[in-house]
Amino acid sequence: MGKKDKHYALGLTFLFLAVGAFTASHHEMWRDEIQAWLLARDSTSLFNLFANLKYEGHPGLWHLCLMPLSRISHSPVIMQMFHLLITGVTVYLFVRYAPFNWFQKLLFCFGYFVLYEYAIVARNYALGLLLITVFCVLFRERYKHFIWVGCVLFLLAHTSVHALIVTIGIGIALCCEYVLGGRFLKPLNAEIAAIENKRSIWIGFTLIGVGILTAVLQLNPPPDTGFAVAWHFNYDATRVNDIVKLISRAYLPITRPVLGFWGSNILTTYPFFQAIQVPLCYLLMLLSVLLFFKRPTALFTYLISTLGLLAFFYIKYHGSIRHHGFLFLTFLMCCWIYRDCPAIHLGRAEQQDADSTIDRVLNMAGTVLVTALLICHAMGGITAVRMEHRHIFSYGKLTAEYIKAQGMQDLPMLGDVDFAVSTVVGYLEAPRQIYYPRGSRLGSFVRWDKARTHDAPDQHVIEAAKTLSAETDKAVLIILNRDLWIELLEQHDLTFLVKFRGSTVGDEGFSLYLMPAL
Repeated sequence: MGKKDKHYALGLTFLFLAVGAFTASHHEMWRDEIQAWLLARDSTSLFNLFANLKYEGHPGLWHLCLMPLSRISHSPVIMQMFHLLITGVTVYLFVRYAPFNWFQKLLFCFGYFVLYEYAIVARNYALGLLLITVFCVLFRERYKHFIWVGCVLFLLAHTSVHALIVTIGIGIALCCEYVLGGRFLKPLNAEIAAIENKRSIWIGFTLIGVGILTAVLQLNPPPDTGFAVAWHFNYDATRVNDIVKLISRAYLPITRPVLGFWGSNILTTYPFFQAIQVPLCYLLMLLSVLLFFKRPTALFTYLISTLGLLAFFYIKYHGSIRHHGFLFLTFLMCCWIYRDCPAIHLGRAEQQDADSTIDRVLNMAGTVLVTALLICHAMGGITAVRMEHRHIFSYGKLTAEYIKAQGMQDLPMLGDVDFAVSTVVGYLEAPRQIYYPRGSRLGSFVRWDKARTHDAPDQHVIEAAKTLSAETDKAVLIILNRDLWIELLEQHDLTFLVKFRGSTVGDEGFSLYLMPAL
């Protein structure tokens, strides 16, 4: 690896961090970002944290990273800084070690998922991207450092349910490669035979297995869970097509330049694209299979991970663009490790010549495909950054700043709907709880159990505010992500304070009301 490559990697990383830091400073975090922060901040111990995480649907590595940060500062901005740093390390490793040309690396750094979804929106998925990148770096000499490979995949399984599925795909492919590939593929057979201490191989596989098992145990929901409880095992042709379309969303994330840009795709606004979307997705999968066909490890990793993700989206939870991105990450990961996977060769010389020609054609086609896809990603990433600067993402931050500016942060508070109002709670910074009528309890983060699945009509909200005022003998600040009828204000002597509307996350605009002390 030459100095020129190192300097290019450093230069791109600093440019990425500069753009990312500027964009993050304009990004108002939304409820899912703040939820993780509140869980880490307001959990009293590691045991308490994991008890609270049972309702989240993700393993807890991200929350474990946030817990010490929340003891340093009560401001969630520190989480944004840490998150951007994670993606910055990913960018450096990718540019320095990935087997792509300089133009493809440039496009990757400013693609939609890298520049925006997994850099600006502070979630657990950036850790998954980093660990996938580290795995790819280690892959070339995997059998020399298999314990490290096992450690990386152990951690990867604990970043998200989607990364867990990818980990399972990688683990099965590596197991098949080691057990079967060493017998039938001569280059790999010689490499494995040269390893003196095979104990490290089995330690690595044990780490992968334990990582998968412990992550699955964490994901086992409690009996009273109230989020995404349905399972879809029946065949539904319409649902199948909807899930297949997610491939195009992940591979071609060209964002619309509008207020609701997040998760949008400009291609779907064209009738022609809508007509060819499903066949195009199958074509993209077929091309990927053809590209990886002669390298079983890459092929198995791609197929198991991709089909596993699609099955999860179909059976359990359709998800959003941040989840669908793992379909593209799987494809790009397999493109990276492809050259270091053992190839299938037939014995005859004339067949080997034909294989060589086919390899050149496939490599050229793969380069064109990857470049074209990364151009689409860069278009989506640049558009998302522009829209982030132009529009308010969520009004949770500005609402919290208004509350503090008016000196109302110490008043008893009541909020509905809980998942939207939790964003305001996170930006109030000082550890505190507010009353959530949906669930009928005090809290900061949302507990996704059945107790909160009932609605909280306006009259119920007002009655709860009266009870809270009577208990505390203070005025109560009511935070809603909707408006109250004027008749209710007059009837219950409520004072309207301010209204924030028009954010990218449409249900995170807020109206504030003050109920006088009873």
